[in-house]
Amino acid sequence: MQRKPNIVLMFVDDLGYGDVSSFNPHSKIHTKNIDALAEEGMRFKDSHATSALCTPSRYSLLTGRYNWRSRLKSFVVRGDSETLIEKERKTLAHLLKENGYRTAAVGKWHLGMDWELKDGPDYEQFSLDRETFGSLEEQFGRDGKFDQSLKRPKIEGLDIDYTKPIKYGPNDYGFDYFFGTSASIDQPPYVYIENDRFTAEPTIFYGLPDVARDNPSQQQSWQMGPADPDFKVGNVPDDMQNKVLGLLDDFGDRDEPFFLYYPTHLVHGPLVPSPEFEGKSGIGLYGDFVLQLDAYVGQITAMLKEKGKFDDTIFIFTSDNGASAVAGFDELKAVGHNPSHIFRGKKADAWEGGHREPTIVSYPRLITPGTTSNHMISHSDFYRTIADLLDADIPDDAAEDSISAVSLWEGVDEPLREDIVHSAGNGGLSIRRGFWKLNLVAEGGGFAALSNKNFQPNELFDLRTDISETKNVIEEHPDIVKELTDVLADYVKSGRSTEGEPQKNEPNNPTGDWEQLEWMEDYQEYVQQFKQNSTEETDETKNKGIYKRNEDNKNQ
Repeated sequence: MQRKPNIVLMFVDDLGYGDVSSFNPHSKIHTKNIDALAEEGMRFKDSHATSALCTPSRYSLLTGRYNWRSRLKSFVVRGDSETLIEKERKTLAHLLKENGYRTAAVGKWHLGMDWELKDGPDYEQFSLDRETFGSLEEQFGRDGKFDQSLKRPKIEGLDIDYTKPIKYGPNDYGFDYFFGTSASIDQPPYVYIENDRFTAEPTIFYGLPDVARDNPSQQQSWQMGPADPDFKVGNVPDDMQNKVLGLLDDFGDRDEPFFLYYPTHLVHGPLVPSPEFEGKSGIGLYGDFVLQLDAYVGQITAMLKEKGKFDDTIFIFTSDNGASAVAGFDELKAVGHNPSHIFRGKKADAWEGGHREPTIVSYPRLITPGTTSNHMISHSDFYRTIADLLDADIPDDAAEDSISAVSLWEGVDEPLREDIVHSAGNGGLSIRRGFWKLNLVAEGGGFAALSNKNFQPNELFDLRTDISETKNVIEEHPDIVKELTDVLADYVKSGRSTEGEPQKNEPNNPTGDWEQLEWMEDYQEYVQQFKQNSTEETDETKNKGIYKRNEDNKNQ
């Protein structure tokens, strides 16, 4: 390489494989700008998020590590959860910053932040009845506890002191600049964050209780919570896009390479397309929202070309998981559109529709335009791929589940991955090796199965002849089931799926139990050992090796 490439990583929220017309010839949504990006680069048709949900897939993208190794063993974090990524962990942003990059993140974080908290929920500020909403002594997403058995408050964000800086957020994970929200477009608190500060103090109450996320009955609703009076959910997508374009305009006038991580709020519910896109798709709000996203891709591409940066920029476009039920699958299928294309399932499912993503990588200096790769890759692989391109060193305790895909980018038609591991919404695992795929969940492990505790080998599919996962052949191949569970057990116990020194998985506090591993033959023995090795760390241990901003600044 003559120079270090710029990197734009556009991480879309809840976009289905079948929503992009260059991946699905039967799509009723013509994504002309995304398709044009594909013509500039390479389409990856067997590309996967490590999870079928957003928080865990984001964890893997930025750490190069399977998400189930973190403290979060199932589902997603709250909008007011504490930070999930281990504070000593080196992220992709850290790696790039150490290699001379200006780093920025704009959009949906949804990995938790450490807040300055009040003594308890401030019901009085929002004129709420304390007895109605109650208070929780021990709750999910606080004090290092991410076990789903813990209760969640009825309203999130009531105990945050919005006048104080955030104690640990994106700036502490390698990003020089952050602008966005703590979580999804439908999760409180409804206030923008710039770097480690809130841009305003929430003073009103906004949204509805118990918003449905497993069906399309409330496509334009959002969860009840505290809000800045000037915050409008419908304005969030354009506000984020304008910030991205402004940063690219600024970066384009500089010589140093840049990394822009853009986790978009689109096309997660609520479906709130801007007026210019309402009715444009002809198939409803979801199609309109996808077209708005498509227009954003075109604007970014145009800005990179205008600044003369496109040829020197790696532009990665992908999604965090499959399309959400909020999109309205039945209604869309009735007009001939399937967000999951030929694949079974949707967001949260272990089936392909839950985690197979429409991934495009454009990099004119390396990738031949208009090409396609049919080889299996994971979102966790971007970490080591980029490090490989930069010839950057990765410590042994980082990117433990990341494999470089540089050869695929170069056009080599040979597989890289022997296998890949996925997790469903309920935290149950799935492993694919070659064309065999084993699901250790029942009912797909998605929203319909969040309370289903059947974490045993339940389904085996031969993807060569059954890409839609309709014929369960588990009874016919006990040898394959044994082979795949043995491989998965080794990956669990080794703390990694790549070569290197064994690493530890994070504890599932407060109990240390890990019910999603009950299929392992020596589960009880492993969990006991796991509990012993996962006792609460002291503050001194927790802070050891933290990539603090002041330390980063000293090293520059």
